[in-house]
Amino acid sequence: MLPHGNRLVNRIFINKSFAPSELPTIEVDWATILDAEKIAIGAFSPLEGFMCNEDYICTIYKERLANDIAWTIPIILAPSGKENLKVVRELKEGDDVTLGYDGKSYAIMHLEEKIRYNPKELAIQVYGTTDSTHPNVNDIYNMGEMMLGGKIDLIQRVSQESTPLETQETFKKRHWKTIAGYQTRNPPHMVHEYLQRNVMEKVDGLLIHPVIGKLKSDDFPPEAIVESYNFLIDNYYPKNRVCLDTLSIGMRYAGPKAAIFLAIIRKNYGCTHFVIGRDMAGIKGLYEPYRAHEMFDEMDLGIEPIKFKEAFYCKRCDLIVTPRTCGHNNDSHIGMSMSKLREIIRKGVVPPEKTMRPEIARILMKYNG
Repeated sequence: MLPHGNRLVNRIFINKSFAPSELPTIEVDWATILDAEKIAIGAFSPLEGFMCNEDYICTIYKERLANDIAWTIPIILAPSGKENLKVVRELKEGDDVTLGYDGKSYAIMHLEEKIRYNPKELAIQVYGTTDSTHPNVNDIYNMGEMMLGGKIDLIQRVSQESTPLETQETFKKRHWKTIAGYQTRNPPHMVHEYLQRNVMEKVDGLLIHPVIGKLKSDDFPPEAIVESYNFLIDNYYPKNRVCLDTLSIGMRYAGPKAAIFLAIIRKNYGCTHFVIGRDMAGIKGLYEPYRAHEMFDEMDLGIEPIKFKEAFYCKRCDLIVTPRTCGHNNDSHIGMSMSKLREIIRKGVVPPEKTMRPEIARILMKYNG
């Protein structure tokens, strides 16, 4: 499987001769540092840095980069804060600047362009709303007034998770030729397990790849997600068919555009297939629940979708089913909303075992609070 754009980017320059203390510094948020790392290790291939204006405009209006490669989510840097504003005003095209967080330097950016942008235009084109209650739109409104575009060099890793190259090597050692990437930001309930087992019937291996970077405030913490999946894999799945790793990025709740973006990332990690269900990366019913299915058919991504309609437990079938496999009416169906399951678990109650394994619910209860 070739990476997106046919070349896996590597801009890791750890232990090389950089002197970041001699450069101006911009203090950025943690999500930006995570983006810088993912650029450098090739997860965001073919990007080599934060977007310049041409790529930015093409992405938000055409869902492609300027070179016509499919891309749906802008990867941008617009630092905020008074101290950063001073640095940004003094920077000239061709300058180098350090990207720092909490007093540490993580990357060096080679400035190519300073860009004025319209926050509301960005919000509506990517997220379909200007409502600040949307977490990503709120982030946009807290960004600085000027975007900085240019390539980056990473000088310090921020996560211990596998790089795309390392994941691809794992697949080779396991002799997997077809690999499905499974996107999640939640611990597993029984519908997730149903989908994953179905996928394992279709491919050589399954990469369960939860996003554990910046999530919504009511999501379970990363440790809960990882511990839950480790339990499931250790006790119920064939270990030679499943690989668990994590993806530290800020979650983009952009519905179908985010689904395409997340699929491209898994392509860079070596996946040949991508699992896509109902309303992936959606929020508050804002997006058409199956629009991402259609977008996969419209865009040449180079990764095969495995599409699922909504699954649920049917009391009469006594199984997890979908509308394609169950003939009973809605009165017999129990949906599995993760938000509702979170509410139950946080009250100290174990959900019905038809919806979530009790052992996993008890793991999650440790992380209440």
